Amino acid sequence: MKEMHDLKDTQDLILVAGHAAFKEEVVEVPDQPELDELWILNPKFQLGEPPFYVEHIRRGVVLAAANPLAMLMFSGGVTREDTHWSEASTYLEILKHGRCWIPDAANGNGLRENILARTATEQYARDSYENLLFGVCKFYQTTGRYPRQVTVVSWAFKATRFSLHRDAIRFPRARFTFDGFNDPIDQDAAWVGEKGTLRDFIEAPHGTNEALNKKRRDRNFGSREHGYGAGELGNFIGKLETLVAAKTEKLRAKLRENLAFPAVDW
Repeated sequence: MKEMHDLKDTQDLILVAGHAAFKEEVVEVPDQPELDELWILNPKFQLGEPPFYVEHIRRGVVLAAANPLAMLMFSGGVTREDTHWSEASTYLEILKHGRCWIPDAANGNGLRENILARTATEQYARDSYENLLFGVCKFYQTTGRYPRQVTVVSWAFKATRFSLHRDAIRFPRARFTFDGFNDPIDQDAAWVGEKGTLRDFIEAPHGTNEALNKKRRDRNFGSREHGYGAGELGNFIGKLETLVAAKTEKLRAKLRENLAFPAVDW
Protein backbone atom coordinates (compact mmCIF):
# COMPACT_ATOMS: atom_id res chain seq x y z
CA MET A 1 0.00 0.00 0.00
CA LYS A 2 1.37 3.40 -1.00
CA GLU A 3 2.47 5.64 1.89
CA MET A 4 0.76 9.04 1.94
CA HIS A 5 3.06 11.98 2.68
CA ASP A 6 0.51 14.75 2.23
CA LEU A 7 -2.65 15.37 4.23
CA LYS A 8 -4.57 16.07 1.04
CA ASP A 9 -3.90 12.56 -0.22
CA THR A 10 -5.26 10.71 2.83
CA GLN A 11 -8.47 8.70 2.56
CA ASP A 12 -9.26 7.52 6.10
CA LEU A 13 -9.55 9.36 9.41
CA ILE A 14 -8.17 8.26 12.78
CA LEU A 15 -9.67 10.69 15.28
CA VAL A 16 -8.27 10.97 18.80
CA ALA A 17 -10.71 12.83 21.06
CA GLY A 18 -9.07 15.21 23.52
CA HIS A 19 -9.95 15.41 27.21
CA ALA A 20 -7.76 18.17 28.69
CA ALA A 21 -5.05 20.68 27.88
CA PHE A 22 -1.78 21.97 29.31
CA LYS A 23 -1.70 24.87 31.75
CA GLU A 24 -0.81 28.32 30.43
CA GLU A 25 2.65 28.25 32.01
CA VAL A 26 3.71 25.18 30.03
CA VAL A 27 5.89 26.58 27.26
CA GLU A 28 7.26 23.35 25.84
CA VAL A 29 6.58 19.68 26.45
CA PRO A 30 8.65 18.31 29.35
CA ASP A 31 10.13 14.82 29.46
CA GLN A 32 7.22 13.63 31.63
CA PRO A 33 4.13 15.14 29.99
CA GLU A 34 1.88 12.77 31.95
CA LEU A 35 2.35 14.63 35.26
CA ASP A 36 -0.91 16.05 36.67
CA GLU A 37 0.77 19.35 37.58
CA LEU A 38 1.15 20.25 33.89
CA TRP A 39 -2.53 19.92 33.01
CA ILE A 40 -5.75 21.78 33.75
CA LEU A 41 -7.79 19.02 35.37
CA ASN A 42 -11.16 18.82 37.06
CA PRO A 43 -10.26 17.73 40.61
CA LYS A 44 -13.52 15.82 40.92
CA PHE A 45 -12.71 13.20 38.29
CA GLN A 46 -9.60 13.94 36.18
CA LEU A 47 -6.75 13.62 38.68
CA GLY A 48 -4.36 10.88 37.63
CA GLU A 49 -5.75 10.71 34.10
CA PRO A 50 -2.96 12.30 31.96
CA PRO A 51 -1.01 9.02 31.54
CA PHE A 52 -4.16 7.61 29.93
CA TYR A 53 -4.38 10.62 27.59
CA VAL A 54 -0.82 9.91 26.49
CA GLU A 55 -1.84 6.33 25.78
CA HIS A 56 -4.66 7.62 23.56
CA ILE A 57 -2.05 9.57 21.58
CA ARG A 58 0.13 6.48 21.30
CA ARG A 59 -2.84 4.41 20.17
CA GLY A 60 -3.57 6.92 17.41
CA VAL A 61 0.05 6.69 16.25
CA VAL A 62 -0.07 2.88 16.19
CA LEU A 63 -3.27 2.90 14.12
CA ALA A 64 -1.84 5.51 11.73
CA ALA A 65 1.35 3.50 11.32
CA ALA A 66 -0.76 0.48 10.33
CA ASN A 67 -2.76 2.46 7.75
CA PRO A 68 -0.59 4.49 5.33
CA LEU A 69 -3.72 6.06 3.82
CA ALA A 70 -4.98 7.51 7.11
CA MET A 71 -4.93 11.02 8.50
CA LEU A 72 -4.28 11.12 12.26
CA MET A 73 -6.26 13.94 13.84
CA PHE A 74 -6.37 15.26 17.40
CA SER A 75 -9.66 16.98 18.21
CA GLY A 76 -10.42 19.39 21.05
CA GLY A 77 -10.71 23.14 21.42
CA VAL A 78 -9.65 25.78 23.92
CA THR A 79 -12.14 24.69 26.56
CA ARG A 80 -10.68 26.67 29.49
CA GLU A 81 -10.18 30.41 29.76
CA ASP A 82 -6.94 30.20 31.73
CA THR A 83 -4.75 28.72 28.99
CA HIS A 84 -3.91 29.32 25.34
CA TRP A 85 -3.49 25.57 24.79
CA SER A 86 -6.23 23.69 23.01
CA GLU A 87 -6.70 20.02 23.78
CA ALA A 88 -5.67 19.19 20.21
CA SER A 89 -2.48 21.29 20.26
CA THR A 90 -1.50 19.74 23.60
CA TYR A 91 -1.81 16.24 22.15
CA LEU A 92 0.07 17.17 18.97
CA GLU A 93 3.02 18.62 20.87
CA ILE A 94 3.21 15.51 23.06
CA LEU A 95 3.31 13.38 19.91
CA LYS A 96 6.16 15.50 18.51
CA HIS A 97 8.04 15.32 21.81
CA GLY A 98 7.65 11.55 21.91
CA ARG A 99 8.93 11.36 18.31
CA CYS A 100 5.89 9.25 17.49
CA TRP A 101 7.23 6.43 19.72
CA ILE A 102 7.57 3.95 16.87
CA PRO A 103 11.17 3.42 15.67
CA ASP A 104 11.81 4.23 12.03
CA ALA A 105 14.85 2.27 10.84
CA ALA A 106 15.05 4.32 7.65
CA ASN A 107 15.36 7.47 9.71
CA GLY A 108 17.90 6.30 12.27
CA ASN A 109 15.07 5.14 14.55
CA GLY A 110 14.04 8.77 14.92
CA LEU A 111 10.80 10.62 14.26
CA ARG A 112 8.50 8.90 11.80
CA GLU A 113 8.14 11.84 9.44
CA ASN A 114 5.51 10.01 7.40
CA ILE A 115 3.14 9.92 10.40
CA LEU A 116 3.77 13.53 11.35
CA ALA A 117 3.13 14.57 7.76
CA ARG A 118 -0.27 12.88 8.01
CA THR A 119 -1.21 14.46 11.36
CA ALA A 120 -3.68 17.32 11.77
CA THR A 121 -5.53 19.11 14.56
CA GLU A 122 -9.17 20.08 14.94
CA GLN A 123 -9.12 22.87 17.52
CA TYR A 124 -12.76 23.89 18.01
CA ALA A 125 -14.68 20.90 19.43
CA ARG A 126 -16.18 21.38 22.90
CA ASP A 127 -17.70 17.92 23.40
CA SER A 128 -17.66 14.42 21.93
CA TYR A 129 -20.39 15.16 19.39
CA GLU A 130 -18.33 18.03 18.03
CA ASN A 131 -15.20 15.86 18.10
CA LEU A 132 -16.85 13.60 15.53
CA LEU A 133 -18.77 16.15 13.45
CA PHE A 134 -15.99 18.74 13.36
CA GLY A 135 -13.42 15.99 12.78
CA VAL A 136 -15.04 14.81 9.55
CA CYS A 137 -15.60 18.43 8.54
CA LYS A 138 -11.91 19.26 9.09
CA PHE A 139 -10.99 16.21 7.01
CA TYR A 140 -13.21 17.54 4.21
CA GLN A 141 -11.77 21.02 4.60
CA THR A 142 -8.27 19.56 4.19
CA THR A 143 -8.80 16.97 1.46
CA GLY A 144 -11.90 18.11 -0.43
CA ARG A 145 -13.75 14.89 0.40
CA TYR A 146 -15.22 13.07 3.38
CA PRO A 147 -13.26 10.17 4.90
CA ARG A 148 -13.73 6.69 3.51
CA GLN A 149 -13.42 5.22 7.01
CA VAL A 150 -13.52 6.87 10.47
CA THR A 151 -11.91 5.38 13.57
CA VAL A 152 -12.42 7.17 16.89
CA VAL A 153 -10.00 6.65 19.79
CA SER A 154 -11.38 7.49 23.23
CA TRP A 155 -12.32 6.03 26.60
CA ALA A 156 -13.82 2.55 26.25
CA PHE A 157 -16.84 3.55 28.34
CA LYS A 158 -17.82 6.12 25.68
CA ALA A 159 -18.58 3.52 23.01
CA THR A 160 -22.35 3.95 23.28
CA ARG A 161 -22.07 7.74 23.24
CA PHE A 162 -20.04 7.77 20.01
CA SER A 163 -22.50 5.32 18.48
CA LEU A 164 -25.24 7.87 19.23
CA HIS A 165 -23.14 10.60 17.61
CA ARG A 166 -22.57 8.51 14.50
CA ASP A 167 -26.32 7.92 14.27
CA ALA A 168 -27.02 11.62 14.80
CA ILE A 169 -24.88 12.74 11.86
CA ARG A 170 -25.95 9.72 9.79
CA PHE A 171 -22.42 8.59 9.02
CA PRO A 172 -22.54 5.05 7.57
CA ARG A 173 -22.24 2.38 10.27
CA ALA A 174 -20.11 0.12 8.07
CA ARG A 175 -17.48 2.86 7.70
CA PHE A 176 -17.17 3.68 11.41
CA THR A 177 -15.03 2.02 14.08
CA PHE A 178 -14.79 2.91 17.76
CA ASP A 179 -11.46 2.06 19.43
CA GLY A 180 -12.01 2.18 23.18
CA PHE A 181 -8.42 1.81 24.25
CA ASN A 182 -8.63 2.24 28.04
CA ASP A 183 -10.77 3.55 30.90
CA PRO A 184 -10.08 5.99 33.74
CA ILE A 185 -9.05 4.77 37.17
CA ASP A 186 -12.40 5.47 38.81
CA GLN A 187 -14.73 3.70 36.40
CA ASP A 188 -17.67 3.83 38.79
CA ALA A 189 -17.52 7.62 38.93
CA ALA A 190 -17.07 7.77 35.15
CA TRP A 191 -20.21 5.73 34.61
CA VAL A 192 -22.24 7.91 36.98
CA GLY A 193 -21.49 10.94 34.82
CA GLU A 194 -21.81 9.02 31.57
CA LYS A 195 -25.34 7.84 32.36
CA GLY A 196 -26.50 11.45 32.59
CA THR A 197 -24.66 12.43 29.42
CA LEU A 198 -26.19 9.51 27.53
CA ARG A 199 -29.67 10.53 28.67
CA ASP A 200 -29.01 14.06 27.41
CA PHE A 201 -27.76 12.92 23.99
CA ILE A 202 -30.66 10.49 23.61
CA GLU A 203 -33.00 13.42 24.33
CA ALA A 204 -31.04 15.83 22.13
CA PRO A 205 -28.81 13.96 19.62
CA HIS A 206 -27.07 17.13 18.45
CA GLY A 207 -26.41 18.41 21.98
CA THR A 208 -29.06 21.10 21.90
CA ASN A 209 -30.85 20.59 25.22
CA GLU A 210 -30.06 23.08 27.97
CA ALA A 211 -27.64 20.85 29.91
CA LEU A 212 -25.43 20.08 26.90
CA ASN A 213 -25.76 23.55 25.43
CA LYS A 214 -24.58 25.05 28.72
CA LYS A 215 -21.49 22.81 28.64
CA ARG A 216 -20.66 24.22 25.21
CA ARG A 217 -21.11 27.78 26.41
CA ASP A 218 -18.90 27.07 29.43
CA ARG A 219 -16.16 25.65 27.18
CA ASN A 220 -16.36 28.34 24.50
CA PHE A 221 -12.99 30.10 24.77
CA GLY A 222 -11.57 29.59 21.29
CA SER A 223 -12.30 31.49 18.09
CA ARG A 224 -15.37 30.06 16.37
CA GLU A 225 -14.29 31.06 12.85
CA HIS A 226 -13.60 27.49 11.84
CA GLY A 227 -15.45 27.56 8.51
CA TYR A 228 -16.60 23.95 8.77
CA GLY A 229 -19.20 22.65 6.44
CA ALA A 230 -20.57 23.86 3.14
CA GLY A 231 -24.11 24.29 1.90
CA GLU A 232 -26.74 22.77 4.14
CA LEU A 233 -24.17 21.25 6.51
CA GLY A 234 -22.54 24.65 6.98
CA ASN A 235 -25.94 26.20 7.65
CA PHE A 236 -26.69 23.49 10.24
CA ILE A 237 -23.39 24.06 12.08
CA GLY A 238 -24.06 27.80 11.96
CA LYS A 239 -27.44 27.23 13.62
CA LEU A 240 -25.76 25.21 16.38
CA GLU A 241 -23.31 28.07 16.98
CA THR A 242 -26.16 30.58 17.09
CA LEU A 243 -27.95 28.41 19.64
CA VAL A 244 -24.85 28.26 21.86
CA ALA A 245 -24.49 32.05 21.71
CA ALA A 246 -28.17 32.80 22.40
CA LYS A 247 -28.63 34.77 25.63
CA THR A 248 -32.01 33.51 26.80
CA GLU A 249 -33.65 30.10 27.08
CA LYS A 250 -36.69 31.49 25.24
CA LEU A 251 -34.53 32.29 22.23
CA ARG A 252 -32.70 28.95 22.47
CA ALA A 253 -36.04 27.11 22.53
CA LYS A 254 -37.11 28.93 19.38
CA LEU A 255 -33.83 28.05 17.64
CA ARG A 256 -34.28 24.37 18.51
CA GLU A 257 -37.50 24.26 16.50
CA ASN A 258 -37.11 22.56 13.14
CA LEU A 259 -33.38 21.93 13.72
CA ALA A 260 -32.80 18.84 11.60
CA PHE A 261 -29.54 17.37 10.37
CA PRO A 262 -29.26 17.78 6.58
CA ALA A 263 -28.82 15.02 4.05
CA VAL A 264 -25.05 14.72 3.58
CA ASP A 265 -23.48 12.53 0.91
CA TRP A 266 -20.87 10.96 3.18
